[in-house]
Amino acid sequence: MGKRNFKISPFCISVVAAVAVTVAVIIFSFSFGRVKLTFERVFSFVCFSAKDDAISAAATSDSVFNLGGAGYILEYGGKYYITVSCYFNENDANTVRQSLLRRGLDCSVLTIETDEYIIKSGSEKLKKLYAGNLNTLYSLAVMCYECANGLDGGTISQDSARQVLSDVQNGLNGLKKANPSNCFTAETDRLTAECRAAGEGYILSKSLRKLQIAIVDTIINADLY
Repeated sequence: MGKRNFKISPFCISVVAAVAVTVAVIIFSFSFGRVKLTFERVFSFVCFSAKDDAISAAATSDSVFNLGGAGYILEYGGKYYITVSCYFNENDANTVRQSLLRRGLDCSVLTIETDEYIIKSGSEKLKKLYAGNLNTLYSLAVMCYECANGLDGGTISQDSARQVLSDVQNGLNGLKKANPSNCFTAETDRLTAECRAAGEGYILSKSLRKLQIAIVDTIINADLY
């Protein structure tokens, strides 16, 4: 049987070319319709344990809080970590871990580094807003951390601690006002509820640490759009 000769019609060539151009435009839009936001920070968590599901983690969380830890459940990388405390460098976290190990508490250290965030909408205006949000949240987390340390060390009074919580609340209110309908809206509501809970009754350092980690959680798991 002889070879068949196939000819591609000009119409087919035009269709293929049009499809190729369309695909190229889509790829171009996907690649260049996003904006990168650089925010480099290091967070080291002392964790009591890690669970595969939220239900198991919740059962352990209350026990950790009762023992004096934050007991905040941090979801990261498909695991649920029951946190005791959070530090801004790994050495501090390891020092605390060693202290807890000597007391018979088997803890580990989870270090998470933030780097680049992708804003899916590709908006430079949002990039500026979100950069401000992350910086504000980081400052609020530091305030909670220092207040918790002050309560543990006896250098901060209840009145001073209550003022810190008021300042954190004001910061969250500012974020809420600046972010009425974007990816930070629900998070500011959640953190505001955590802040109010921390200020109920006698203020405890573990409540400040729980609030601190809740704020850091928002930073780490921010999904920007």
